[in-house]
Amino acid sequence: MKASLIEQEEMRLALLRGYNILDTAPEEGFDDITRLAAEICEVPIALISLVDEDRQWFKSKVGLEIDGSDITDSICAHAIAGDDYLEVTDTTADPRTADNNFVTGEDSIRFYAGALLEDDKNLPLGTLCVLDKKPHQLNDFQRRALKVLAGQAMRQIELRKALADAEVLRKEVDHRVKNSLQSLEALIRIQIRSEKSPEARAALDTIQGRLSTISSLHEALYLTETGTAVDIAAFLKKVAHSTSEQLPDGVQVNIEVDQAHLSSRSASSVGMIVNEAMTNAAKYAYEGRKRGTLDLRGERKGGFYHLSCIDDGPGIPKDRTTGTGLGMRILLAAAQQLGGELETPERESGGEIKIVWPVTD
Repeated sequence: MKASLIEQEEMRLALLRGYNILDTAPEEGFDDITRLAAEICEVPIALISLVDEDRQWFKSKVGLEIDGSDITDSICAHAIAGDDYLEVTDTTADPRTADNNFVTGEDSIRFYAGALLEDDKNLPLGTLCVLDKKPHQLNDFQRRALKVLAGQAMRQIELRKALADAEVLRKEVDHRVKNSLQSLEALIRIQIRSEKSPEARAALDTIQGRLSTISSLHEALYLTETGTAVDIAAFLKKVAHSTSEQLPDGVQVNIEVDQAHLSSRSASSVGMIVNEAMTNAAKYAYEGRKRGTLDLRGERKGGFYHLSCIDDGPGIPKDRTTGTGLGMRILLAAAQQLGGELETPERESGGEIKIVWPVTD
């Protein structure tokens, strides 16, 4: 027997499709729920069944191989048309299920219990259901547990949608930030060309350089697309490639960095340090020459990461290591955010900016 529609069927279907979950791949969070439901209810089959207009589709299944069925064979559709819970102790004796193909066919389903997956307005998407091949009856504890697990399955569905919506919003924000930074840089370049005062031109040029740094970091972080865990090796290669545009064409950049994973916040601090170190090298280390080298070296030692930016210039003057200049203040602030220490080791030749911070992965 085909189940009757609910009064808000169109709204229910719109809600279901708005979750963008139909025909998606299996997910461990849902599979954990069906496995637990089958074990608690002491049955061989458990399903998270989503009821579409002309079919039911199983987001998760235990003890059943098929992915879904025609709506006419959906016992879950009967659950949706009723209250928040449906239990059929013997499917062959109930007129709603006696002629169902799952009951009369090879599967020979003789027992069904389903708790609704409902949103906060009590619109059902489907059920968390358990089935058996012999007549069965749940006890009070099992019924309560099935309803609780159905609620958890619904929370998983809502969390899944919230994460997807957040990702869409993040990409939109990233796009707008990128466009805003590019617009600001363009406006500053126009102002630099029209400004006659050398001091004002120098100040605007410094501002444009900082904006370029922020834009490069934003682009590099966006391109990693790894959420909160950033592979520092891949990330720094992107940062170095972007920042190397400020170096003379004849400067060779060598990158040798060990892999480690950082949060986006920590990666941003590391990227700022590398960007600032390379920007300073571009400004001071290669003055008056067209060729040179810049080495970016990263190494894990115990519970710490050692990262150095080394140029082959004349070295870093002591007056630029005191922390009073803007560049050094940026480096020190970024090191502090990492919980690390900034060093400028003395070298026989060239200059080095080094940061050491704790890593835990």
